[in-house]
Amino acid sequence: MATAKNAKAKPLVKKAEKPRTRKFDLVIDRARDAKWIKEDHRPQFEYRFFGIEQATKRKYGSHVIRVSKAAKPPVQHHVHPDCEFLLVYILKGWVKFWYDGVGEKKLNAGDVHLLPAGIKHAVTGWSSDLEMLETTHPADYQSIRLTEAQIAKLATP
Repeated sequence: MATAKNAKAKPLVKKAEKPRTRKFDLVIDRARDAKWIKEDHRPQFEYRFFGIEQATKRKYGSHVIRVSKAAKPPVQHHVHPDCEFLLVYILKGWVKFWYDGVGEKKLNAGDVHLLPAGIKHAVTGWSSDLEMLETTHPADYQSIRLTEAQIAKLATP
């Protein structure tokens, strides 16, 4: 039986077998130069893009999302069938998401969700000061709005 005294410590970081190849250049995006844009698919929000999409040849996306002035929920039920990784970190405020098979969950500043590929979801509420960091793979993916008939079939615990 191993004890704390005689157990071999495993290294926290595995040494690379071969040198890594640089796949993109350094990106620095300063807050003072930030440009916020609205996108047609979600007019309730404004987006601040950092240049990650261009630097990674659209392999990854990362941006801050904030609520547009006087924007009202919801963002209708939808799915991203071709998005392999979608992480949202709440920077400020709160947001409510509805997830198929789970129901509604409120996320506050500091909370994170990682959406499984293809999960149906909606954004059902938010604070006026909401800001979220969203990181995706790939940068470009579909957002398919569900029909009323599809929504009626969704599972809620």
